[in-house]
Amino acid sequence: MRQRTANSRVPILRFALVVGLLVLALLAISLANLPYSNLDWVAYSQPYGPDGAGVLTLLHNNDGESSLLPLTNSVATGTETISLPVGGVAAFKTLTDQNIAEARAAGHAVIDVYAGDAFLASATLVCGQDPAQPIYDAVAQRQIPYDAHILGNHEFDYFPDFLEEFIRAFSTDGLVTQPFLSANLDFSGEPGFADLIDADGVINVPITDGRVIGHSAIVTDTVTGQRFGIVSATTWTLPTISSPRNVRVTTSDLETTAAAVQAEIDRLYDDYGVRKIIFVSHLQDIDNDQALIGMVRKVDVAVAGGGSELLENPAIPDDMELLPGERAPVQGTYPLTVTDPDGRSVPIVTTTGNYKYLGRLDVEFDDAGEVTRVITETSYPRRVIPDSPEADALGLTDTVTPDSDIVTTVNEPLEACLESLATTKVATTEVLLDVSRAGVRSTESNAGNMIADSFIFAYDRFAADLGLPPRGADNPVIAVTNGGGIRQNAGDVLPVGGVVPGDITRKNTLDVLPFPNFVTVINNVTPDDLKTVFERSAESLPGSGGQFLQVSGLTVTYNVSRSVGSRVVSVVLSDGTPIIQDGAVVEGAPNVRVVTNSFVARGGDGYESFGNNPDQLQLGLSYEQAWREYMELEGGLGGLIRADDPRYQPGGEGRIVFVREAPTPTPTPTPTATPQPTATPTPPPPPAGTGSLTARVYIDHRCDSFFQHGVDIPIGNVSVTLTFPNGATITRQTRPFGLVNFSGFDPSGGVTVSAELPRGYKGISLDSCPGSSASIDVSPGEFQFRYKFVQFRLMPLGEEAGP
Repeated sequence: MRQRTANSRVPILRFALVVGLLVLALLAISLANLPYSNLDWVAYSQPYGPDGAGVLTLLHNNDGESSLLPLTNSVATGTETISLPVGGVAAFKTLTDQNIAEARAAGHAVIDVYAGDAFLASATLVCGQDPAQPIYDAVAQRQIPYDAHILGNHEFDYFPDFLEEFIRAFSTDGLVTQPFLSANLDFSGEPGFADLIDADGVINVPITDGRVIGHSAIVTDTVTGQRFGIVSATTWTLPTISSPRNVRVTTSDLETTAAAVQAEIDRLYDDYGVRKIIFVSHLQDIDNDQALIGMVRKVDVAVAGGGSELLENPAIPDDMELLPGERAPVQGTYPLTVTDPDGRSVPIVTTTGNYKYLGRLDVEFDDAGEVTRVITETSYPRRVIPDSPEADALGLTDTVTPDSDIVTTVNEPLEACLESLATTKVATTEVLLDVSRAGVRSTESNAGNMIADSFIFAYDRFAADLGLPPRGADNPVIAVTNGGGIRQNAGDVLPVGGVVPGDITRKNTLDVLPFPNFVTVINNVTPDDLKTVFERSAESLPGSGGQFLQVSGLTVTYNVSRSVGSRVVSVVLSDGTPIIQDGAVVEGAPNVRVVTNSFVARGGDGYESFGNNPDQLQLGLSYEQAWREYMELEGGLGGLIRADDPRYQPGGEGRIVFVREAPTPTPTPTPTATPQPTATPTPPPPPAGTGSLTARVYIDHRCDSFFQHGVDIPIGNVSVTLTFPNGATITRQTRPFGLVNFSGFDPSGGVTVSAELPRGYKGISLDSCPGSSASIDVSPGEFQFRYKFVQFRLMPLGEEAGP
């Protein structure tokens, strides 16, 4: 063979060089034409592997709670008030798609998580419970590319059976591919989930076997190849606040929950080599997440759910970040940061629910999988505003066109169902009914009175059929219902809109009492048990709590200045029979029958004495049906709630009474003659109308403009005054839990609300931290449905304002 010379190799080398250049050129062209690929993608995805350097766009939301259709925000423009459509899952889907595309174009990995409360008992959910109809929450969410769903408390409100049906509704082509996670839930006691549970609890995404229930997940981004571990947790209070039945919560408090989370993190880290860990939870309050992150190691980023706190990036203009007419207070910066036990700063994010915001956090990781930077300019909650004439009138430029597939599969059939319910009249009311969270969870509410009365009405109707004796002196019957079972899906007052007289519809009753609770009679409840029950009811006072009981057939008196467990002063039946006096059970007091809802009867909300009583009988009547039929039927209210009915006056009729310890008497001063004052003109009366306003007065130690039970302190007996443009005033005192209500005035001219500061306290001014001073001007446009809520935030003199 003839040997080649150096010169003879030159053409070959040139040819190889040309071929090599062509290959590189073709590779470059191919990369340029890959979806969303660019130099950042090459830089981050190639040198370090799936657990190394890269940029993550973390999309998140929580607490959608069946708010699938757009809501409205009232936006004052100076000359008029515009009702702006906001939120809605169809617009939320479009915004999600836009942010995914934007992140991909920048070469980022993308993770999208839902931090719990995927649905909520409501008229919307009722529309999906017809076997002929789909579960609309599942239909919507399966069209959004979530990488993980965290299990919240409301997922169990209809027992595990409905949750199973909900998860299976995510099936596409016969396979469920979106995971449902919680590190502290054990589903093995519910056979219906057997083929959905992942064997070792660590789910690999994308899912190919349909086993979607686990403790954690490993998500490999399909574009960048980056790998992330997602660890989750559900509130340990689940058995108390929902109905998990045989789904076992394996932790009992924050510390044991942190231990379960740490064990799952260590498993991903040590057994699977995952270095980038995202913690996503539904712990009901972001404070719980901050505390937990301070107890665990190796979390890089955290997402909280269940609290619906609104966080804000101060570097972003409000008109890019907050919805016009947003009423929710901003409760911190986006993101918050917490230092873990190793001294690492961990960013935590969340946002308010109802599909009104899409959270987005962009973070950079180094080659060791550690977060090196939060990209501030792109990390903030995106507001969800669908296209509308109202948005055009406000000049908004960040509206989105709702996703057409969701409009067709969710919005249109759901709107038709709700319209049918909304046109089915139940009753007319001449008085505003208070179904507000503050009203039903901390004080007597006229709506709470009516619902409890409906349980007594149901007992009277069906007692004979059930072999129960009629009510009477020898058979005392009372009724209680928990405030947490009375919901605000229809707003804070009925009729919707706050104008009386007005109609209450079937949609309203389903919105207010949406849970699958049935009227239940508990027999032979002892006076000692009643003492325990009402002490439990008063535990959260002066704050609010879902366990607080609305009552019928008795009067209960509380002294909230006493310690928990000794706050019940008296319980007296409607016929005058005392059960408890001066905090002690009366000797010889009778046992009673208690009519309540099935959730409370089986021990929900901490009523263990009820749950431990086997002598119960459930009526075939839901609590919503009992209330509805009480309003409809003759013998009940006969279709009309009268303005002069003493039982249903604003604030109730005195069934729940709050007292304080009597103050130490002071010597009576010797009277002295005083000059008679000069007569002054009689002030004009306040303008009459249908406006209402609630004010809260409390000590805001954290200066965060958000009232937190157990931390901030409400103040009673503070004089709060409304001053109208004509000079008229109304003055009332706050109740022990810091709230005072005003109603029956015309809000069209605006009003000034002022508080007489208690001695030793100062108002927190706008100059020192976000919040209010001792006087607040409320413009007409700030009344939403003629209702306004204001807060007076105080601080002890000498204490500096600041978080």
